[in-house]
Amino acid sequence: MTSERVDVHLGEVQKTLFLPLWGRAEESRKPNPLLVDKAALRVMTEVAFDFSPLTRDIDTLTKLGWVKRGLLYDRVVKDFLSLYPEGTVVNIGCGLDTTFERTDNGWLRWYDLDLPDVIALRSRFMKESERRKFVAASFLDDDWLDAIDVSSNVLFMAAGVFYYFEEPEIKAFIVRLADRYPGSEIVFDASSPVGVKICNKKVIESAGLGEQSNLIWGLKRTDDVLSWDRRLRIIRTYRYYSTQVRGFRDGLMGILADLLRIQYVVHLRLGATPTTQPDSARQG
Repeated sequence: MTSERVDVHLGEVQKTLFLPLWGRAEESRKPNPLLVDKAALRVMTEVAFDFSPLTRDIDTLTKLGWVKRGLLYDRVVKDFLSLYPEGTVVNIGCGLDTTFERTDNGWLRWYDLDLPDVIALRSRFMKESERRKFVAASFLDDDWLDAIDVSSNVLFMAAGVFYYFEEPEIKAFIVRLADRYPGSEIVFDASSPVGVKICNKKVIESAGLGEQSNLIWGLKRTDDVLSWDRRLRIIRTYRYYSTQVRGFRDGLMGILADLLRIQYVVHLRLGATPTTQPDSARQG
């Protein structure tokens, strides 16, 4: 994409954009990777940034979490596109996410949404196309909704985004989507209140980042979101660490992480549908 390495000056919060990208790139370099992310590898070779202070104390289970998150979102997007090949995906708080590169079927319409400075950074590594557009805005604003083509089925995804905000903000946003796009879907990752504390200690503090990068919102049970609006339906929840954990120690830690709901993925339908199975029966 570029012949020279890109010199990037990162603020404390912006540094978090590179952590999942680095995790996927590191996995892609392994002999038998769980995930191959060529776009992440390319960005890592193009950016002029020393990642060692940021990543030297990150443990293997944390790195696996970023890989599993990528795999889970790929799965949800591909399943959505199997039903709606020309559907629309809106990537909220996209950062340097590369899900499009891993899931593009040649027909979908894709929007990458983030703050103007993040979109400017993203544009140095990735480009728009006829089917892929960048939108520079906060997801909490209303104006960007008018820029989305809603002529097809819509899946909103928010990877690593919502737990940096207060619950009333997230609730109001999801209800607004249900108002504007009835029948659409949203997939996002969440963390229990205990998980928020552990992630701030194990990830943010280990990476040497300040408190302004801390996670805020904790969702104890997926069912709790159903109280936000009667139109919300749980399609499925996915646990991170139930499979594909290497090593005995990380396997035990992974089981504990899932029990404590350190991180998990929630998939909702925003509109009236037949009653779904209870959350407890729909664990992934």
